[in-house]
Amino acid sequence: MAASTDDGTVSGEPAGTDAGAAAAAKPWAVYLLHCAGGKSYIGISPSPHQRFEAHRSGKGAAFTRANRPQVLAAVVWFENRSAAASMEARLKALARPAKLAWFERFPAAVAAVPATFDVGLASLTSG
Repeated sequence: MAASTDDGTVSGEPAGTDAGAAAAAKPWAVYLLHCAGGKSYIGISPSPHQRFEAHRSGKGAAFTRANRPQVLAAVVWFENRSAAASMEARLKALARPAKLAWFERFPAAVAAVPATFDVGLASLTSG
């Protein structure tokens, strides 16, 4: 079985292979976009700044094609895709004000993966 990638496409590498395991073990981020019409979008990616550019060019999710991203507002790094996906699901279940309040603690200016994941991982268990 092929593994799903960040943009919804399917890679040629099965999830159980060394390449699939390596992809799952690298750092991933949960990111927040402020979009046209006062809307917001939450996604995950190992390269959130590149993903933002893909969204802006119309190659992202259907939502961002309909509601063009204006700003990459926040980026929060996690140890792996599983942790990022877990947080993404938890955030998407919250009311909009709570989502935005959670992201206010994390600036998008951090382009590099931090040396520690304490902030993102700790937020999984708090709140």
